[in-house]
Amino acid sequence: MMDGILALGLLFTTASQLRLPGVPIGPGELGLVVWIVAILFRTLLSGAPSSSRPRAVSDLLIFWGAFALALSLGMITAMATGEAFESDMVLHDAAAYVLVAVVSCLCAAAPSRPRRVGWFLVISGAASLSLQYANGIGLIGVPGIDPWFWERFRGWSGNPNQLAILCLIIVLVALYLADAATSVGTRLAAMLLMIPPLIVGRMSGSDTFVLALAVALAVWFAVKLIVWLHDDRLGLSLRASFARLALLAAPVLLLCLAPLVLSRAEEIKGFAMGFAKQEGAEAAHEANLRLTLWRQAIGRGIDSGMMGLGPGPHLQIPLSLVAADLASMGTQPANMSHPTQNGTANYEAHNTILDVFTQGGALAVASFVWLLLRATQYAYRARSAELMALVAGAAIFMMTGNIIRQPIFWFAIVLCLTAPTSPFEQRGPARI
Repeated sequence: MMDGILALGLLFTTASQLRLPGVPIGPGELGLVVWIVAILFRTLLSGAPSSSRPRAVSDLLIFWGAFALALSLGMITAMATGEAFESDMVLHDAAAYVLVAVVSCLCAAAPSRPRRVGWFLVISGAASLSLQYANGIGLIGVPGIDPWFWERFRGWSGNPNQLAILCLIIVLVALYLADAATSVGTRLAAMLLMIPPLIVGRMSGSDTFVLALAVALAVWFAVKLIVWLHDDRLGLSLRASFARLALLAAPVLLLCLAPLVLSRAEEIKGFAMGFAKQEGAEAAHEANLRLTLWRQAIGRGIDSGMMGLGPGPHLQIPLSLVAADLASMGTQPANMSHPTQNGTANYEAHNTILDVFTQGGALAVASFVWLLLRATQYAYRARSAELMALVAGAAIFMMTGNIIRQPIFWFAIVLCLTAPTSPFEQRGPARI
């Protein structure tokens, strides 16, 4: 039961439109709080059991300790330099960090089984996204919900990108469960559960979703070949032979295809643009906007002496966005939340690393990158192509959004940190 509550809490933290007006928490956050209290109460009653995953717990405690120190130093820096900030946004970020820190550490330490939680998440996610799709096309109505962000689908989330990261993680977790399945029926069920998040993720109009999925599948294929190469210590299995053949044939195939690709460059570009928002018409504008925000974030981080400025956003809203908001006044979708243009630096860089840099400086970035590398290391040691794809997909999303406060992202990190070591790793490298 606790695993199901955790999965539902992770799922509905992205459904910000389900929150009551003026209330900063919703059903997802309440579900996570219930799960935290239940786990702590169970631990107090039964005595504190030794964790079966001390490696993951210690890594998370090291990271959150360093991260908390970096944010504290950043806040001291901001107060010492007279930085103006909005207290409600600072408290929002601080509370969000506390929540995801506790959830991630308990996920790794508690007796919850991450794979079982993954099944609950994928099943409930497919059902929820199907209902959101039905809501979006008018089959059902949900009071107070506007599932569209102009022409982009956002379901019950506050914005389409929030929905897109949820869809990506559900797809990749389902892929992981399909690979770990012990029967054909279970594997087929996991693959079928990928369909709703794939459809809804594409409807969100997120270019990052398409790119992250493409990169994740490329990483999955590459790691899968490596796993197959090490499938048999004698190197005589059919999969190992296929992997060798694919690796040998890849350079030759690329050389053969290069002239064709160059001759059809415009057609390929047009095909790729068909997957982007409005067939790529907004790509140049968004690229310029992001570069402007990223330059501002780097400047703010450096000006703080690489110490950061504490929790909360620290960038000025670009004037182009202010003008766009004024032009669309009266035609905006319902349930939108935008920072107000009041002279206070209250906008984010929409890049996880740079937002971490403006908040906690070099120490926060170093600790976060270290944890990501640890998660990648454990996923690779587990010889899990699916977990490597999960890390790669999340890394792509970090480039265009701040996802460090998303509990669903931390569940993905915990999956990697708690991945069992592969038998091939335990026995040493295979002889090829």
